[in-house]
Amino acid sequence: MKHILLTNDDGYQAIGFYPLLKELSKKFKITAVAPDRKRSWQGKSITCYHELEVEKVKLEEFDIYITSGTPADCVQLGLHNLDLGKIDFVVSGINIGLNAGHGRLFSSGTAGAAIEAAIHDTKSLAASLNLSYEHDKEINYFDPKFYHVYDEPAKITAKIVEKVLAQDLSEDIDVISVNIPFTANLNTEIDVTSIARDKYGQLFEKHGKKYKYGSSKNSFLKKYPEGTDMNSLLNNRVSVTPINLDLTSEKGKNHLEKILSH
Repeated sequence: MKHILLTNDDGYQAIGFYPLLKELSKKFKITAVAPDRKRSWQGKSITCYHELEVEKVKLEEFDIYITSGTPADCVQLGLHNLDLGKIDFVVSGINIGLNAGHGRLFSSGTAGAAIEAAIHDTKSLAASLNLSYEHDKEINYFDPKFYHVYDEPAKITAKIVEKVLAQDLSEDIDVISVNIPFTANLNTEIDVTSIARDKYGQLFEKHGKKYKYGSSKNSFLKKYPEGTDMNSLLNNRVSVTPINLDLTSEKGKNHLEKILSH
């Protein structure tokens, strides 16, 4: 049985975590290591100036680890420190909100945890749920009464994980980014996509002499190129994007060689 390390960036009490833990546990051995509180927008940051606290707690019927660290710290601890045995795959999520578009992907703690795993030669998947803002005021994303909101996204994510782990995943794939429409179910169409170039705009608001995070002022574009994660999401299709960590621009190397040779 494959051994999966499960984490997230919204904290272990976020309503997207338990449904995925429960669903994945039906087919895999799962060890959960998650932040003890919300750690969104952390990217792949690692804690280096403070000691990390780790403890075992109960989440419904499961024993899990929680830590004071970041999502990437959770992966570090799970792979190297907690004597968990061999980890075959890492799953991060399900995030509260989308992580489609390159701006969000590079900022997301959910994606950051998956990237941390890939750096250490462990393939991974990051799953995110696009929110429905018309229902946002009705949902408490940290109240177990709302676990049902993530029941279908958890089934979709588990199904993708099962299919991926049934194959020898291409060496070229380090991370898989999954973005799920709010109303998706197991019959929703799945697109294999590329990452849209999408900016999230101004993030900070001025408060007197200081600046405070106030969320993005940039609304989504009305149109994104066909074949991108944002296009699929806005057309109510599940987006699955293969990511490779080789960030080198081969075309750019040739261009720079010409510039620097003169």
